[in-house]
Amino acid sequence: MKRIICAIFVAVMVLSLFAACKNPTKEKADDTEKPTGFDISGYTIVRSDAAAPSFYSYTSNFKKCLFNYTGADLSVAIDSDVKSADENKEILLGKTNRKESLDAYALLKNDNHYIVESVGNKIVIIGKTDDATVRAMKDFLQNNARASKGDSHINLDAGYQKKGIANLDSIIFDNFTEFEIEGKYSVFNPGEWVTGIIQYPSIVRLSDGTLLATYENYGFAYNIHRSTDDGKTWEKISSVKDTLNKEITGTPYIAEWMPMLYELPVDMGEYKAGTVILAGTSKNEKDRFDKSTITLHASTDKGLTWNTICNVDEAPGIVDDLGIWEPFLIYEAKRGRLYCFYSDDSGKNVEGDHDQKLVYKYTTDLKNWYGKDDKVGVDIDPKEAVACDNPKFRPGMISIADMGKGGYIMTYEMVGLPDLQTHCKKTMDLDDWGDVSDYGKPVACGKDSFGSSSWCAWTPEGGGDCGTLVVVGKHPSPYYSTTKGAKMLLSFDYGETFVSIDNPIPYNVDRCGYSPCLLFSQDGKTLYYVNNPLLKLGNCQEIVLAKIKIR
Repeated sequence: MKRIICAIFVAVMVLSLFAACKNPTKEKADDTEKPTGFDISGYTIVRSDAAAPSFYSYTSNFKKCLFNYTGADLSVAIDSDVKSADENKEILLGKTNRKESLDAYALLKNDNHYIVESVGNKIVIIGKTDDATVRAMKDFLQNNARASKGDSHINLDAGYQKKGIANLDSIIFDNFTEFEIEGKYSVFNPGEWVTGIIQYPSIVRLSDGTLLATYENYGFAYNIHRSTDDGKTWEKISSVKDTLNKEITGTPYIAEWMPMLYELPVDMGEYKAGTVILAGTSKNEKDRFDKSTITLHASTDKGLTWNTICNVDEAPGIVDDLGIWEPFLIYEAKRGRLYCFYSDDSGKNVEGDHDQKLVYKYTTDLKNWYGKDDKVGVDIDPKEAVACDNPKFRPGMISIADMGKGGYIMTYEMVGLPDLQTHCKKTMDLDDWGDVSDYGKPVACGKDSFGSSSWCAWTPEGGGDCGTLVVVGKHPSPYYSTTKGAKMLLSFDYGETFVSIDNPIPYNVDRCGYSPCLLFSQDGKTLYYVNNPLLKLGNCQEIVLAKIKIR
């Protein structure tokens, strides 16, 4: 377990992250209903002396979860501190010196085996290893304790025994949130030499379960790939080109940079719920362009055909080292608005403006976009979300997650700071980010952070009240050479603190891993993570999907 948690945060997290493991099915018992099952009131939790120190926090949170599920506030004791007696009512965790523990341990064959059983006045929860015991504790909480109605009776009868086999390749945190890679699948691999670098992968899961993915590949269009078997196999179904800006300017524009896929959750204007939106940066030349737009493309047939429907904003381009980049779409039900956040370089040569800042506009009909002072128009200045008091700093590459009762969290790179570049800010209102000159706070676990292109996603699933926040990004910060890429960071307290795990899709930091993407399924139990990993055949790169279960 030590390898998956940053040691410097363990003590803090034990006290603060997992204050409660609420029972989502908990309700007041009917007065006429007679309690059934095992009454654990008056029991003591007895912990093995031999367990590793990291096991202690699991025990503490096991006690908290039991209390929240059953209302039984049990004491915790160490095996050697309490004399064994048949009449003692005890829940035995791990290999204690009690006969019941030793008998159960003798039945375990392999490191991933565990047993949950009742023997007389004892409930035995034991695995061949500490890791397996933790899985047994999670099994007991989910299948025996969670069904309680708060009357201290759990779903367990005399003589109960369950033998289990734990997946020790998964990661289980000390609030009993489990993180398991279900599979890794290739979305796109040309299998031959290609020019440029394939990056900025984006994925969306449609309401019918179809997965769509795209990426930036320095061509003249965004390629759309589809999976109808939840990511196992993929096929290219279409390409997206800019069909609007030539009509406006007389010059063909290239739809090429920084795509994001999004499914419209409600009807907006003439577009129905289920319309697929692709936001990206279009430009008037392939390389030394002097015009850029944040442009939206729409598909009403699940990605088979596309039309360019509007520009959100327009600016100069890379010739003057100006432009607008990296759009991010998010819908807010309260006001019925679709917001488009993006990086704005266009004011860097304007006195009093910024090298780069994070800005946004919103729409209610996918045609008219509102910016500063809620005025409408493509040429209207956007609202600011982050504009640093040092105008030379460059916040960019924004990602936002809706954390339910925890509000919204925004992650972004902070180019200009010497070390921790990825920062975050939180708000309860998408249209109010407080003091825009505030840099926010670093997204980090000890020395683990990201140098750029972070992406965040949140689910209510997990062992605590605050759900699970996941953040990924490009190269480690401070930058160092590695073929494993940056870590993946998780938070169980709405982004106040983080824990660090190995990246499920390792990549070469020099050329790959740029702007990964995260997306949770509608039920919040599956995380879809796409990235471009290690180089193959020179510039040939592969887009890979990792499917990860959260439970």
